[in-house]
Order: sequence, then structure tokens, then C-alpha cells
Amino acid sequence: MSRLIAALFRPVDIAWLVYFRLGAGFLLALEHGGAILLGRVRNYTEPQFHFRYLGWEWLPHPPPAGIYALYGLVVAAGLAVAAGWHYRLAATLLSLGYGALLLLEETEYINHFYLYALVAAVLAVLPAHRAASADVRAGRVAPATTTPAWTRLVLLFQMGLVYALAALAKLNPDWLAARPLTVWLAAKANYPLIGPLLSQPAAAWALSYGGIVFDALVVPLLLWRRSRPWTFGVAVLFHLTNVVVFGLGTFPWFSILLTSLFFAPDFPRRLPGFVGRWFRARVPLPNGAPPETLVVAPRRARWVLAGLGLFGLVQLLLPLRHFLYPADVHWTEEGHRFSWHLMLRSKTGTAMFQVVLPGGREEWVHPQNYLTSNQAHKLRANPDLLLQFAQLLGQDFRRRGQPPVAIYCHSSVSLNGHPPRPLVNPTLNLLRVRRTLAPASWVLPGPVTDAH
Repeated sequence: MSRLIAALFRPVDIAWLVYFRLGAGFLLALEHGGAILLGRVRNYTEPQFHFRYLGWEWLPHPPPAGIYALYGLVVAAGLAVAAGWHYRLAATLLSLGYGALLLLEETEYINHFYLYALVAAVLAVLPAHRAASADVRAGRVAPATTTPAWTRLVLLFQMGLVYALAALAKLNPDWLAARPLTVWLAAKANYPLIGPLLSQPAAAWALSYGGIVFDALVVPLLLWRRSRPWTFGVAVLFHLTNVVVFGLGTFPWFSILLTSLFFAPDFPRRLPGFVGRWFRARVPLPNGAPPETLVVAPRRARWVLAGLGLFGLVQLLLPLRHFLYPADVHWTEEGHRFSWHLMLRSKTGTAMFQVVLPGGREEWVHPQNYLTSNQAHKLRANPDLLLQFAQLLGQDFRRRGQPPVAIYCHSSVSLNGHPPRPLVNPTLNLLRVRRTLAPASWVLPGPVTDAH
């Protein structure tokens, strides 16, 4: 235990943490600032129905003005974090804001949005304001030249886990047969210059297997000092390729930021040009040889160890929960979220709902009559969302004085280019189905995948 404490509390140059605070704060603010400018905030303000994660149905949804205020708060908090201005408060508000937006609308889930919420929560406990910050200049905190090693290791662990689990998730028959990328790249054929190249069958195969190799090897090669520079160059090229081909907003840039933390803690001082000069001028060097370990109270050390252990355990086990389900996670979506299944499947489909009223009268409901286009798009291929919508639909009919007897879903979904098939049993009354974490026996079997 003493060796573990010595390793976790070994002081390292704080330059990397200032660098990360600046980059993460700005990018987290930019993500939601861009959402306001591009109109994505309407995905929270316009829906009539709101889909919620199991157990979070009770969470009240703010009015549109409240949503805009929440977005504005997140943007302001991100910029305050970058500046180190009232850092603890700003980082806490940033974490709570990202967490709230993650929980308020299930159809808005994106893997990188979850990663941002995790990183915002980690930022709230890091001493990232102890150098080159507004808090230091105002005398609100004492300056520091070092930080405990665990502050960096927790972020390396998180990014390493994203890469490793992304590689593991790609070892499925459809990915190994290049099916998802074949579907996606065919839609890019009209891109200037690179379109004809992307539409070639070989491109899908190269990117599919290249993605597996990259995700599996990038962390071990970054940990090895001799291979670190060129591995980081490959990582930058990989993420910039995603920018060109898929866009993905701020995620590729955030990934580059996190990946750069594998360099030694003092690396920002050695960057070329203005950036390196700024760090050398604004972030003081440790005076002399730092002590081998920081002096830390035993009780505080135990709390830090417990917190790191709990965080690591959750981050390891939560992504692996889909192995507890017997069906294909890409078809049923059971355990798919929060598991770093990064762009692994292409699903398209249709869904209509048959509402049976007292006396045998029927009404057919198109989801797009109730939902926004984004919600309707996500709904068609997700069994849990189909079930939620059926039950929300039942509540709406009851409010109008027409209590439904049964609601059935008639769906047709194609996974990774396979022939379409029903996702939900069309003879099952969804009003009688409860949302649980148990395997969904009411979801019909998916296509038989074959790597050949």
C-alpha cells in the first residue's frame, strides 16, 4: 500500500495540467456554444415528449428558457475553467451542466458527450487552478509548481480505456466484414477529391482493420517512450481523418488533447513557438529536485485511493455489462450506451404504432407526428425508445379521454446493410411491457451475422 501511495502522490510538473485545463475548458465551452449557434439546442427545447434513461424518468424538464440558460451556464463555466477563474465553482457547474444535459434527453446520447461529462467531473476535483490562473493572480489560491501523479494517471486511464474498449468492440462479425464502413463510405462518394477513393470497396476494408489495429496498439506504443512521438503523429492523423470524413464536432480535437497527455508532464514547456514560450514564462518550474512523495494526511490518502478505485471499477465494469445479455448488442442496444462502442453499426428503419381503443377502433400513429425529426430518427432502431414512445403515447391518449386498450409497434430495421426485419414483436401489447435491465425477450432476433 505504501508503494501505491508513493506512486500516486509522486509530484510531477504542473505544466501538463495547466495545458489540459486550457484546452479542455475551451473545447467543452465550444461544444455547447456551437450547439446554440447551429441550432442543436432545439433538440431539447422543441420536443413534445422527452425520452429518459431508466431510473431518471422523474427528472423535470426545464422550459426552453431554462434550457438556453443551462447551455449558457455550461459555456460560461467552460471558459471560466480555462481561465482558472473561481475554478472550483466553475468546474463543479460545468460538471453538473454536462450531467444534466446528458440525462434530460436520451436521444441526445453520443459517446463523446458522455466522455465530456466524465472529464468535466474529473476536472472538478483536480487542482488545475494552482498555476497560471486567475485564481492565483487574485490570491484566492496559493500557487504550485507540481501536482500529484494521480491527477494525470486518472485521465490517462480514462483515455486508454476508451481506446482499448473501442478495439474490443470492433471484434464482431459485421465490423470484421467491413459492413458498417461500406454503408457509411458509400454515402461519401460525392465528396470533392476524396469521394471516389472513399467509395472504393478496399477503403472500407482498410479503414475497418486499420481502426482495430490503431485502437489496440495506440496506448501500448504511447507508453513506450521511443515509439511515443511517431505514435502520437499517427493518432493525430487518425483523428484528423475523422474530421475530414465524418466531422464529429469537437471530439477528434478533444481526443488529440487527451492523447497528448501521454507525453512527459513537462511537455508543454518544450512545445515550439508561442505556446512553449507562454508556458515557460507563465508556469514556474519546480524549485530544485522535488520530494519523492508529497506529504499527505493518511485519511486524505485513503479517500483519494477509495475514489480512484471506485471510479476505475465503474469505468471498467459499466462498459462490459453488455456481455451479460444473450442477444447482439448492436441489434437490441442492451448495454450499448456508456460502453465506448464508437461508430460501430449502421441502422436504418421504419416504425408505426397501432393504437387499439375501446370498442375495437384503431388509430395508426406515425412517430414523426409527435416527435422531432432527430427523435424520430433515433427511435426507429432502438427498442427501449420504441417502448418508451408506446407508453408515452398511451398517456397522451388517456389525457385526451381515449384510454387505449393496446398499442403495437410495426417496425422494419436494417442493421449494417442486412435485409430489414422486424425489431419488435408486432403482436405484443407494449402497454403491458415494463422497462427493466433484464434481457428484453420482447425484442425479436436480429440478422444472423457472418464475418464471411
